[in-house]
Amino acid sequence: RFSKMKILGICGGIGSGKSTACQLMVDNLGCVARIDADKLAHCVYEPGSQSLQEIVAEFGNDILVNCDPSNDDHSAEIDRQKLGAIVFSDPNAMSKLERIVWPHVRAKIEERINEITAEYQSSITSSSAVTENEIIIVEAALLLETDWHDMLDGLWVVQASPSVAVERLMENRGLTEEDALVRIRAQQKRRSLLSKSEDSECTSDELRDEMEKGIVTAVVTNDGMMEELQETLKKT
Repeated sequence: RFSKMKILGICGGIGSGKSTACQLMVDNLGCVARIDADKLAHCVYEPGSQSLQEIVAEFGNDILVNCDPSNDDHSAEIDRQKLGAIVFSDPNAMSKLERIVWPHVRAKIEERINEITAEYQSSITSSSAVTENEIIIVEAALLLETDWHDMLDGLWVVQASPSVAVERLMENRGLTEEDALVRIRAQQKRRSLLSKSEDSECTSDELRDEMEKGIVTAVVTNDGMMEELQETLKKT
């Protein structure tokens, strides 16, 4: 028996614990697989790729590791620091980069969904072992900014209060408190609904609007331990 594989998107702000949530969904709650869209995005910058050529056409040879225009296009490599310095200081530049990159990332996600679905169908045909939840998790920080909603059967937002997010970033990534706050605030400016306000269980107006439209199907608050998160995910 195999019904159509469902695709669940999970997003969340930095330090919200969305990656932990995604892993729990697969390891402990019976989902089929997890696709990390942010990791797939790194493939978009591979030397010789169509997307790299489009990025260079938009931002110029100066963003290359070696910006000698006489170099072979297929060996050209983007200097992520140079590109980051441009796009993180200019919202318009970031939007231009996203318009180039996102369609390529979506294509790679769809490719992985097809591969995972085919592998799963083959495995249950041979063993009759059906996974508890025929769901593929797509993890991406910016799922709400994309127009990928037609690809998803549901979209969950994982939230954490700023103080908890800061603590996690300091502990897990070795950031200073100041650096952690800078990153959180930068993301909040970009989209206010990715983390809830301190000491408030209320969702932002923007997030509430996304829920009313049916784009966001659940909000998962993750301010506690992993066991609490797993129980919340199970109930959701």
